[in-house]
Amino acid sequence: MCGRFFIRLDDSEIARKIKESLKGTQSFEYATNEVFPSQKAIVLILKDDEIMADVKKWGISARSLLINARIETLQERITYKRILHHRCAIIANGFYEWNHKKKIYITKVNEPYIYFAGLYNENNEFVILTGESENQMKQIHSRTPIIMNYQGMIDYLHFKDMPSVDNENLHFKLCE
Repeated sequence: MCGRFFIRLDDSEIARKIKESLKGTQSFEYATNEVFPSQKAIVLILKDDEIMADVKKWGISARSLLINARIETLQERITYKRILHHRCAIIANGFYEWNHKKKIYITKVNEPYIYFAGLYNENNEFVILTGESENQMKQIHSRTPIIMNYQGMIDYLHFKDMPSVDNENLHFKLCE
């Protein structure tokens, strides 16, 4: 499960491309640092066969705010079935989980950015796809966001692949 994530763009090539992609659009207001559901966040989408940055609201409005979607049941839920062709990737440095009321910040070792698989709707709202946790992550939470590296994100947006859970090489830091 993913209830909050963290993003701070640095001066890397990827961050510069994202900032440049957002220039000249109406998408200049987005959350940074700790991002909460219902806030606007940077997402990456495929437009005219090019990966572009956009800003969308985290959470699809339904009877309650849907912030995560189980990858195992996407085909069964009408809310998601309609938007399976609207893939996005959410860029983050890491995400947060709680274990016994202790907040834990989770990143990938040697990866300044990670990408969550997501879907968005016509109202510019998105959800993060989740799967069953593996390895050390199981001790923290039973669900985990679908995490992709840069190449995995490109493949996902180009519909080459539906990613699976990757809980390898995670780093856990207890927040004070």
